[in-house]
Amino acid sequence: MTSISPSTHKPHHRHKQPGDTAAVNHSGRCAMQSRFGWLFIISLLFTLPPAQAQESRTALLDQAGTGVFLLRNDNQSAWEPALLLNTEMEVTISGPLARVRIRQRFSNPGLAFAEGLYVLPTSENAAVHGMQLEIGERRIIGQIREKQQARQAYEQARASGQRAGLVEQRRPNLFSTSVANIEAGQSIAVTLEYTELLVPDAGRFNLRLPLTMTPRYTPAPQPSDNPVPVVHPYTAVEGPIVEGLWRDGPSHQARLDIYLDAGMPLDSIHSPSHQLDHDYDGRGYRIQLAHNPVIMDSDFILEWALPADIGNQAAVFSETLDDGHYALLMLSPAERPVSHVRQPREVLLIVDTSGSMQGERMRQARQSLLHALDRLQPEDRFNLFEFNHQHSQLFRQPVPADATHLAMARDWVNALYASGGTEMLPVLRDALSQPSEPGYLRQLIFITDGSVSNEQEVLTMIQRRLHNARLFTVGIGAAPNSYLLRKAAEIGRGQFTPVNDRDGVASSINRLFEKLESPVLTDLRLELEDGIQAQIWPERLPDLYAGQPLVVALKLNRLPESITLHGHQPEPWQQQLWLPEAQQSPGTAKLWARSKIESLMDRLVQGAAEAEVREAVLEVALQHQLMSRYTSFIAIEETPVRSPDEELLSQQIPNLNPADHHLYPQTSLGLLRLWSLALLLFAAALALLIRRRPAHA
Repeated sequence: MTSISPSTHKPHHRHKQPGDTAAVNHSGRCAMQSRFGWLFIISLLFTLPPAQAQESRTALLDQAGTGVFLLRNDNQSAWEPALLLNTEMEVTISGPLARVRIRQRFSNPGLAFAEGLYVLPTSENAAVHGMQLEIGERRIIGQIREKQQARQAYEQARASGQRAGLVEQRRPNLFSTSVANIEAGQSIAVTLEYTELLVPDAGRFNLRLPLTMTPRYTPAPQPSDNPVPVVHPYTAVEGPIVEGLWRDGPSHQARLDIYLDAGMPLDSIHSPSHQLDHDYDGRGYRIQLAHNPVIMDSDFILEWALPADIGNQAAVFSETLDDGHYALLMLSPAERPVSHVRQPREVLLIVDTSGSMQGERMRQARQSLLHALDRLQPEDRFNLFEFNHQHSQLFRQPVPADATHLAMARDWVNALYASGGTEMLPVLRDALSQPSEPGYLRQLIFITDGSVSNEQEVLTMIQRRLHNARLFTVGIGAAPNSYLLRKAAEIGRGQFTPVNDRDGVASSINRLFEKLESPVLTDLRLELEDGIQAQIWPERLPDLYAGQPLVVALKLNRLPESITLHGHQPEPWQQQLWLPEAQQSPGTAKLWARSKIESLMDRLVQGAAEAEVREAVLEVALQHQLMSRYTSFIAIEETPVRSPDEELLSQQIPNLNPADHHLYPQTSLGLLRLWSLALLLFAAALALLIRRRPAHA
């Protein structure tokens, strides 16, 4: 067994020489040096990067004793009453389409005009197509503009004293909301609307409503696989994240209203994240939470299962606009016995042991690894990797999955603990460079919460180095970075598996291994009827695993009656699917546009020039009024309410720390190293004390 880690450098200390004792005779100077030394030590102790939780508690203490939370954006700014944020979410699910309306009210308890800034986490699959600003009874409909134009219009309105709202995309699943000129004692609401396509997995659907996020680690620069310079450097963009000081308080509460119409009675409805009840009215289910509103410190997850005998192989959702027919196809190839000899597999298990994985997350990760080891067969090979700010591996290269090696692996897994930063690139580079044996199917299983800010570099690494291997991601935690994990699995021709609760680890990993061990449909392509012209997204169809439907978005001159699906399993395979009558579904065109935008953005990972991608995305986003990396929503009230010379206080509204996350700076300097530095300073203080004591004969 070997371990690979950076070498450790020990500091060199200067030892006191006999001649140094001459300084003792200068007692006044010694006392002055001692005082300055103590001041230095104390200042260092107080300027150590403290635990963010304690810093947040201090920042939100009621300094005035009035019961109002106070907040400041940094150590130099003044304390101000914290803006309050509350959320209402209306969700209507019709078949696989979810329409979500998020209304967030920003209230100003202070005595001066305020500007609020908030980073809103949302689904990575959302097509955000609506925004409005609510001021009392007035409703101002937001418009999509080019991002820089929208920003300039907002800043001009803010300076002029007009009430305004701006929503920008910071990441595919993070949006920033800015609201300017909220009057003292008043509130302004911003409403966002989006549509999401929910893709079933073996007849099971999953809806995730993000309510907060895990702090993202900003990694150190690494050698890049991308020859094109990064235009947008990766930075932490989530804003402040604080402990739950508003728990059971006046802010950061979300009221959820959900109606689920699956078109039929369901086998089960369940939430692994929150307690709920449901009532069936003959058409659909009204979902009622046991505690509503809920604290915004963990994502809300809803799961439901269709009847096992449903048997539908195709569904079509369409919308007709002036420029053509738009359609979403959900095709489920029929399962049939396949003459297939199990190919031995080479499984590389990679687990995140950074500080953000402490506590319940680390327990889930260890349990996931142990279940994965249990599924290996004697003819398989495997290796294990763990990473934080550095990384190590159990064996120098993959080894047979025999009893001896598996026992060593279980001992290794049980000894894992979480600490330090989250450097993904080095461990991925090493894992993807492992020597491989002919005749084995290489599969990587990547277990993490995904809390890093350099998503594009991680995806580029996978794109360039994966070759014939497959990458499967396992998402851990109450608020994982689902965008990175889902996109990494997509590029890696694998699947993303979220572990949603502490009791679901075994079932989640077992479902994942059922896919790993099943025949896969590869090299898929669609054959349309003669005379049909179509733009199909995604351009490259994904591989299909057991129970997974194929979802494609099309813009056509007319709707087809049937589609022929070609692929390999691994022998050549094809199936003709007759399409049912299309269900008219408003919003289908926007989902097609979102699919096209996502495919265009994928070209950046493949090395395309950003200027070219930006121009193509802008055309689609502006035509379909969609949020994107290059477009934003802007809404401005015409009448100013604040004189330009009157004070305007800007405040970054924090997100709540996820309930299962320990808010300590393990993902920067590292908690262990902070304690080491504190002990070093304490030792230095003791040395000063000893030096200050008078010498005795």
